[in-house]
Amino acid sequence: MPHTSTAPWLRLALTGLLAFACSLGMAFNAAAQSTTPPAAGSTAIANGNRLQLPAVYANGQRFSTQALDGTVTVAFFWNTDCAVCRDSLPELRANLNGWKNKPFSLLLVNLDRKASDWQTYEKLVGQTQMNAKGLLSVRMEEELPAGTRLPLTLLIDSKGRVLQRFEGRLAPEVWDGVADLLP
Repeated sequence: MPHTSTAPWLRLALTGLLAFACSLGMAFNAAAQSTTPPAAGSTAIANGNRLQLPAVYANGQRFSTQALDGTVTVAFFWNTDCAVCRDSLPELRANLNGWKNKPFSLLLVNLDRKASDWQTYEKLVGQTQMNAKGLLSVRMEEELPAGTRLPLTLLIDSKGRVLQRFEGRLAPEVWDGVADLLP
């Protein structure tokens, strides 16, 4: 009759490996669910706070959050090197068009390291698409806190408060939130 029991040292190693894998999985799950506060000075993306955004338009004029007053806003932080970001832009513009008769704004916040990359992109878009009502495109003058994944999408109420924050792919919940907030 063949011997089928596992050597004690192998059982111990497998048990330890399984315990390590479980604890690692729990740690990743906890990290994914945690909402870490933004770094000091980055109140632009802190939930519950009014949006504060040091940014400029392509023409060099300073952006003021007063431009968003009275509108529900989706702020989309992106850069031209981010394929997921670029792939989301048509959906964002389509939804902006769908709510063109509502108090809704789409704020595209570019984070390219070189302003010229963003300006080249803006020039190309300007040649192929009409500027829609409610569309604001700016370049942020600061960096996002370390560890923030792009694209970053913020849902902002008509009083300028950041209500929801989504990192990564454009979440369908963004549009549900907009629909709930619009009159």
